[in-house]
Amino acid sequence: MLEHQSLPETVRDALRRQILNDELPAGARLVEATIAADLGVSRATVREAMRGLASEGLVEIAPRRHSVVTRMSAEDADDVCFARYVLEAGIAKSLTPQDKVGLDEALAEALDRMDEAAQGGDLQALVAADVHFHGLIVQASRRRRAVELWGAVNGQIGALMRASIDRQHLALAGVRARHEPVRQALASGTARQIEKAIYAHYVTDRDLVPEHPGPA
Repeated sequence: MLEHQSLPETVRDALRRQILNDELPAGARLVEATIAADLGVSRATVREAMRGLASEGLVEIAPRRHSVVTRMSAEDADDVCFARYVLEAGIAKSLTPQDKVGLDEALAEALDRMDEAAQGGDLQALVAADVHFHGLIVQASRRRRAVELWGAVNGQIGALMRASIDRQHLALAGVRARHEPVRQALASGTARQIEKAIYAHYVTDRDLVPEHPGPA
């Protein structure tokens, strides 16, 4: 079912896609009046969209001036990844066999969506598939407060992925391979194996596959 978007959400979505797909690169100036004229919306609508993008870590707002496309620092990226690991690992280890009914199939479908997005070079779609994949794990617990906490640390995944790509010149094609160990651990691993897979995913091996890997 399609979700109805407000006008600010529509503008935010359009700008997010351009930022994530590097059509608006780091350092690009975002002038409210220009964007409002280009999109045929009010400056207030653009301003609200900018506030949302700032909360995602994608833009920096300079009061009474203009906004600038920004990139997440390495330190912030590490913090985001660690917070996601702590929460997701705790939830994943607690899942019962009943909680996991249908989960593996849903995760495999999310991985297929990652492949489609990577093949199309669409980072926004890839981010959406990534968020969906990890969200399936969290939501399987049916723990309301855990799901709410997850939402609080989940909003900056786009900024995290864009920054990682920029810093290390990484390709999109390796995203599925990085998620497969998590899916496999959840399907047949012990609680310790699940935690190790999620720790590796977020902390020790969180970067994507290099675009031009060296010799094996």
